[in-house]
Amino acid sequence: MYDHFLLDTLRQQQATMAAHTLNGERVWLKRAARRNSSMAYAPLKLLAAWLKLDVLKPVPNTGGEQSIITEARRIKTLGQAGIQVPTILAQTPQALLLADAGTPEEPAVTLLDKLKRSDDPEQVERTLALSIEALNRVHQHNCYLSEAFARNILVTEDKTVFIDFETDPGQVHPPVDCMVRDWYCFIFSLYGKLYKSPMQCERLTPALLKGLRNANQEVRERFCEILPKLLRLQRLPFRFLGSDGRKISVTLQALAVLNQRL
Repeated sequence: MYDHFLLDTLRQQQATMAAHTLNGERVWLKRAARRNSSMAYAPLKLLAAWLKLDVLKPVPNTGGEQSIITEARRIKTLGQAGIQVPTILAQTPQALLLADAGTPEEPAVTLLDKLKRSDDPEQVERTLALSIEALNRVHQHNCYLSEAFARNILVTEDKTVFIDFETDPGQVHPPVDCMVRDWYCFIFSLYGKLYKSPMQCERLTPALLKGLRNANQEVRERFCEILPKLLRLQRLPFRFLGSDGRKISVTLQALAVLNQRL
Protein backbone atom coordinates (compact mmCIF):
# COMPACT_ATOMS: atom_id res chain seq x y z
CA MET A 1 0.00 0.00 0.00
CA TYR A 2 2.66 2.50 1.01
CA ASP A 3 4.90 1.60 -1.94
CA HIS A 4 2.14 2.17 -4.48
CA PHE A 5 1.09 5.43 -2.82
CA LEU A 6 4.67 6.72 -2.90
CA LEU A 7 5.10 5.94 -6.60
CA ASP A 8 1.75 7.43 -7.58
CA THR A 9 2.15 10.58 -5.50
CA LEU A 10 5.76 11.18 -6.46
CA ARG A 11 4.72 11.75 -10.09
CA GLN A 12 2.42 14.59 -9.02
CA GLN A 13 4.23 16.26 -6.13
CA GLN A 14 6.35 19.25 -7.07
CA ALA A 15 7.41 20.35 -3.58
CA THR A 16 10.40 18.72 -1.92
CA MET A 17 8.32 17.92 1.19
CA ALA A 18 4.54 17.69 1.49
CA ALA A 19 1.92 16.13 3.74
CA HIS A 20 -0.73 13.74 2.40
CA THR A 21 -3.57 11.68 3.84
CA LEU A 22 -3.67 7.94 3.20
CA ASN A 23 -6.66 6.02 4.59
CA GLY A 24 -7.09 8.64 7.29
CA GLU A 25 -3.38 8.55 8.18
CA ARG A 26 -1.20 11.62 7.74
CA VAL A 27 2.05 10.85 5.92
CA TRP A 28 4.89 12.91 4.47
CA LEU A 29 6.52 12.45 1.08
CA LYS A 30 10.05 13.78 0.77
CA ARG A 31 11.55 13.78 -2.68
CA ALA A 32 15.14 14.33 -3.73
CA ALA A 33 16.10 17.99 -3.90
CA ARG A 34 18.61 19.71 -6.10
CA ARG A 35 22.23 19.82 -4.99
CA ASN A 36 23.32 23.02 -3.26
CA SER A 37 25.98 25.04 -5.06
CA SER A 38 29.46 24.58 -3.60
CA MET A 39 29.72 28.39 -3.52
CA ALA A 40 27.03 28.44 -0.81
CA TYR A 41 29.52 26.87 1.60
CA ALA A 42 32.41 29.22 0.82
CA PRO A 43 31.71 31.83 3.57
CA LEU A 44 31.52 29.19 6.29
CA LYS A 45 34.71 27.55 5.04
CA LEU A 46 36.50 30.90 5.21
CA LEU A 47 35.11 31.57 8.70
CA ALA A 48 36.25 28.16 9.94
CA ALA A 49 39.74 28.80 8.57
CA TRP A 50 39.91 32.33 10.06
CA LEU A 51 38.83 31.17 13.53
CA LYS A 52 40.82 27.93 13.22
CA LEU A 53 37.70 25.97 14.11
CA ASP A 54 37.36 22.77 12.13
CA VAL A 55 33.99 22.14 13.80
CA LEU A 56 32.56 24.98 11.69
CA LYS A 57 33.48 23.35 8.40
CA PRO A 58 30.24 22.93 6.45
CA VAL A 59 28.74 19.56 5.65
CA PRO A 60 27.76 19.76 1.96
CA ASN A 61 24.31 18.57 0.93
CA THR A 62 24.84 16.49 -2.20
CA GLY A 63 21.16 16.58 -3.08
CA GLY A 64 19.60 14.17 -5.56
CA GLU A 65 19.38 10.46 -4.93
CA GLN A 66 22.39 10.49 -2.64
CA SER A 67 20.57 12.71 -0.14
CA ILE A 68 17.68 10.23 -0.02
CA ILE A 69 20.08 7.32 0.46
CA THR A 70 21.86 9.21 3.25
CA GLU A 71 18.63 10.16 4.98
CA ALA A 72 17.24 6.63 4.89
CA ARG A 73 20.50 5.19 6.22
CA ARG A 74 20.76 7.75 9.02
CA ILE A 75 17.13 7.35 10.09
CA LYS A 76 17.56 3.57 10.31
CA THR A 77 20.84 3.87 12.23
CA LEU A 78 19.44 6.36 14.73
CA GLY A 79 16.21 4.41 15.11
CA GLN A 80 18.13 1.22 15.90
CA ALA A 81 20.01 3.16 18.58
CA GLY A 82 16.73 4.10 20.25
CA ILE A 83 16.57 7.71 19.00
CA GLN A 84 13.13 9.12 18.17
CA VAL A 85 13.15 9.65 14.39
CA PRO A 86 10.46 9.37 11.69
CA THR A 87 9.29 5.91 10.64
CA ILE A 88 10.04 5.10 7.00
CA LEU A 89 6.91 3.63 5.42
CA ALA A 90 8.31 3.24 1.91
CA GLN A 91 11.28 4.39 -0.12
CA THR A 92 12.68 4.59 -3.61
CA PRO A 93 15.98 6.11 -4.78
CA GLN A 94 14.04 9.33 -5.46
CA ALA A 95 11.87 9.68 -2.35
CA LEU A 96 10.88 8.63 1.15
CA LEU A 97 7.39 8.20 2.57
CA LEU A 98 7.46 9.01 6.29
CA ALA A 99 4.93 8.54 9.06
CA ASP A 100 3.74 11.67 10.84
CA ALA A 101 5.38 12.21 14.23
CA GLY A 102 2.13 13.15 15.93
CA THR A 103 -1.47 11.99 16.08
CA PRO A 104 -4.78 13.71 15.24
CA GLU A 105 -5.36 14.14 18.98
CA GLU A 106 -1.82 15.38 19.66
CA PRO A 107 -0.17 16.81 16.54
CA ALA A 108 3.57 17.31 16.53
CA VAL A 109 4.88 20.84 15.99
CA THR A 110 8.39 22.19 15.67
CA LEU A 111 10.20 23.10 18.86
CA LEU A 112 10.42 26.66 17.60
CA ASP A 113 6.67 26.95 17.02
CA LYS A 114 5.90 25.36 20.38
CA LEU A 115 8.08 27.88 22.22
CA LYS A 116 6.89 30.92 20.29
CA ARG A 117 3.21 30.08 20.76
CA SER A 118 3.44 29.54 24.51
CA ASP A 119 2.76 32.30 27.01
CA ASP A 120 3.17 29.98 30.00
CA PRO A 121 6.69 30.16 31.54
CA GLU A 122 6.36 26.69 33.08
CA GLN A 123 5.42 25.16 29.74
CA VAL A 124 8.38 26.89 28.06
CA GLU A 125 10.72 25.53 30.73
CA ARG A 126 9.29 22.02 30.36
CA THR A 127 9.50 22.08 26.57
CA LEU A 128 13.11 23.26 26.66
CA ALA A 129 14.04 20.68 29.29
CA LEU A 130 12.51 17.80 27.31
CA SER A 131 14.19 18.78 24.04
CA ILE A 132 17.60 19.31 25.69
CA GLU A 133 17.33 16.00 27.53
CA ALA A 134 16.51 14.35 24.19
CA LEU A 135 19.58 15.93 22.59
CA ASN A 136 21.78 14.65 25.42
CA ARG A 137 20.28 11.16 24.99
CA VAL A 138 21.31 11.19 21.33
CA HIS A 139 24.91 11.81 22.37
CA GLN A 140 24.75 9.29 25.22
CA HIS A 141 24.00 6.70 22.53
CA ASN A 142 27.18 7.80 20.70
CA CYS A 143 25.04 9.27 17.94
CA TYR A 144 24.70 12.73 16.42
CA LEU A 145 22.13 14.57 14.33
CA SER A 146 22.55 16.32 10.98
CA GLU A 147 21.11 19.83 11.33
CA ALA A 148 20.02 20.18 14.96
CA PHE A 149 18.08 23.38 14.34
CA ALA A 150 14.87 24.07 16.26
CA ARG A 151 12.90 23.71 13.01
CA ASN A 152 14.16 20.12 12.71
CA ILE A 153 12.95 19.09 16.16
CA LEU A 154 9.31 18.04 16.50
CA VAL A 155 7.64 17.92 19.90
CA THR A 156 4.44 16.73 21.49
CA GLU A 157 3.59 16.91 25.17
CA ASP A 158 5.96 14.08 26.06
CA LYS A 159 7.94 13.21 22.93
CA THR A 160 10.80 14.76 20.96
CA VAL A 161 11.37 13.60 17.38
CA PHE A 162 14.38 14.60 15.28
CA ILE A 163 14.03 15.06 11.52
CA ASP A 164 16.01 16.04 8.39
CA PHE A 165 19.01 13.78 7.82
CA GLU A 166 20.07 14.56 4.25
CA THR A 167 23.67 15.02 5.38
CA ASP A 168 26.06 12.98 7.52
CA PRO A 169 28.41 15.25 9.50
CA GLY A 170 30.46 12.16 10.37
CA GLN A 171 31.80 12.21 6.81
CA VAL A 172 33.46 15.56 7.58
CA HIS A 173 33.97 15.68 11.37
CA PRO A 174 35.03 13.28 14.14
CA PRO A 175 32.11 12.07 16.30
CA VAL A 176 32.72 14.45 19.22
CA ASP A 177 32.78 17.46 16.90
CA CYS A 178 29.52 16.23 15.33
CA MET A 179 27.94 16.28 18.79
CA VAL A 180 29.36 19.72 19.60
CA ARG A 181 28.07 20.91 16.24
CA ASP A 182 24.60 19.71 17.32
CA TRP A 183 24.80 21.97 20.37
CA TYR A 184 25.85 25.03 18.39
CA CYS A 185 23.18 24.48 15.72
CA PHE A 186 20.61 24.12 18.49
CA ILE A 187 21.75 27.26 20.32
CA PHE A 188 22.07 29.53 17.28
CA SER A 189 18.68 28.48 15.91
CA LEU A 190 16.92 29.23 19.21
CA TYR A 191 18.46 32.57 20.12
CA GLY A 192 18.30 33.69 16.50
CA LYS A 193 14.54 33.11 16.37
CA LEU A 194 13.55 33.94 19.96
CA TYR A 195 15.49 37.13 20.59
CA LYS A 196 12.27 39.16 20.25
CA SER A 197 10.53 36.89 22.78
CA PRO A 198 11.90 37.99 26.20
CA MET A 199 10.09 35.42 28.31
CA GLN A 200 11.40 32.52 26.23
CA CYS A 201 14.94 33.95 26.06
CA GLU A 202 15.09 34.42 29.83
CA ARG A 203 14.43 30.72 30.29
CA LEU A 204 16.67 29.53 27.49
CA THR A 205 20.03 30.32 29.09
CA PRO A 206 19.36 28.47 32.39
CA ALA A 207 18.01 25.49 30.43
CA LEU A 208 21.12 25.38 28.25
CA LEU A 209 23.44 25.67 31.25
CA LYS A 210 21.73 22.73 32.93
CA GLY A 211 21.77 20.70 29.72
CA LEU A 212 25.44 21.34 29.03
CA ARG A 213 26.39 20.48 32.62
CA ASN A 214 24.57 17.17 32.15
CA ALA A 215 26.14 16.54 28.75
CA ASN A 216 28.72 13.89 27.99
CA GLN A 217 31.97 15.12 29.59
CA GLU A 218 34.01 14.93 26.39
CA VAL A 219 31.34 16.84 24.50
CA ARG A 220 31.07 19.51 27.19
CA GLU A 221 34.84 19.97 27.36
CA ARG A 222 35.09 20.27 23.58
CA PHE A 223 32.17 22.74 23.57
CA CYS A 224 33.95 24.88 26.17
CA GLU A 225 37.26 24.63 24.29
CA ILE A 226 35.68 26.00 21.11
CA LEU A 227 33.60 28.71 22.76
CA PRO A 228 36.32 31.37 23.38
CA LYS A 229 37.49 31.11 19.78
CA LEU A 230 33.94 31.52 18.53
CA LEU A 231 33.47 34.58 20.72
CA ARG A 232 36.17 36.35 18.73
CA LEU A 233 33.31 37.10 16.35
CA GLN A 234 32.13 39.70 18.87
CA ARG A 235 34.75 42.01 17.40
CA LEU A 236 32.59 42.33 14.30
CA PRO A 237 29.71 44.88 14.35
CA PHE A 238 26.91 42.38 13.66
CA ARG A 239 24.30 44.52 15.44
CA PHE A 240 24.60 47.08 12.64
CA LEU A 241 24.15 44.52 9.87
CA GLY A 242 20.38 44.24 9.73
CA SER A 243 18.09 41.58 11.16
CA ASP A 244 20.41 38.64 10.53
CA GLY A 245 23.32 40.52 12.05
CA ARG A 246 21.23 41.34 15.11
CA LYS A 247 20.41 37.64 15.57
CA ILE A 248 24.10 36.74 15.49
CA SER A 249 24.95 39.55 17.91
CA VAL A 250 22.31 38.43 20.43
CA THR A 251 23.46 34.82 20.16
CA LEU A 252 27.09 35.77 20.75
CA GLN A 253 26.08 37.73 23.83
CA ALA A 254 24.26 34.65 25.15
CA LEU A 255 27.28 32.45 24.37
CA ALA A 256 29.47 34.86 26.35
CA VAL A 257 27.20 34.27 29.37
CA LEU A 258 27.47 30.50 28.90
CA ASN A 259 31.25 30.87 28.68
CA GLN A 260 31.32 32.65 32.04
CA ARG A 261 29.07 30.18 33.85
CA LEU A 262 30.11 26.79 32.50
